Amino acid sequence: MTNTKRILVVDDDEALCTALEAKFGNKGYEVTICKDGVECMEILKKEKFDAILTDLHMPNLDGFGVLEQRGETVNADAPLYIITNLGSDQYCEKAMDLGAKKCFVKSLVTLRDVVEMVHREIT
Repeated sequence: MTNTKRILVVDDDEALCTALEAKFGNKGYEVTICKDGVECMEILKKEKFDAILTDLHMPNLDGFGVLEQRGETVNADAPLYIITNLGSDQYCEKAMDLGAKKCFVKSLVTLRDVVEMVHREIT
C-alpha cells in the first residue's frame, strides 16, 4: 500500500488545473483533475482522497453543490478547500457554512501559498 497523498482538483480552468497538478506533483502528491462538479461527484463516490480543492463557479454542478453532496460519498470527511474568483465574502462564508475548510480567492493568494497551506494541513 502506498503512502502517497491524493488530491482532487475540480476546476473548469485548464491552465489552473495544470499549474496545481504540477505544484502538488512536485511535492509528491498524486493529483486527479475534474472539469466540473458532476465528474467530481462520480469520482468522489469511488475513490478516496486526502484533500479536495474545488472552484465554486463551474458548469453542470457548482462548488456549492459539491459541498452539499460530498457527504454521500466515501470522501465525506476529506478536507475540502475552495479556490475561486468570486471575491465577495458572502461566497466564502456560504462555502464555509457548508463545510469548506478554507476559501482561497484566486486574485488574493498565490498558487504556491495554496499548495503550501494545504500541504501543511494534511501532512
